[in-house]
Amino acid sequence: MWVYNSPIGLMRISQDKTGRYDLRIEDTVYGSYLSAVAAADDVQSFVTGCYEWDMLDGTLYPPSDLSEWEQILE
Repeated sequence: MWVYNSPIGLMRISQDKTGRYDLRIEDTVYGSYLSAVAAADDVQSFVTGCYEWDMLDGTLYPPSDLSEWEQILE
């Protein structure tokens, strides 16, 4: 699992039972991805589907890729 403590709350990318990766912001799932990298890319590009996050485009600089997220071993 990877986490990023964003200005709107905790973001998590974790693998689900099917092998896909969920992007959660607080307790809401905003996307299911084939890879954790793809989920992190949507966060960096402000195209998560979470209005609170996506409207911040151009006002802050999130992690540029998954390597800048904190990895937590489960």
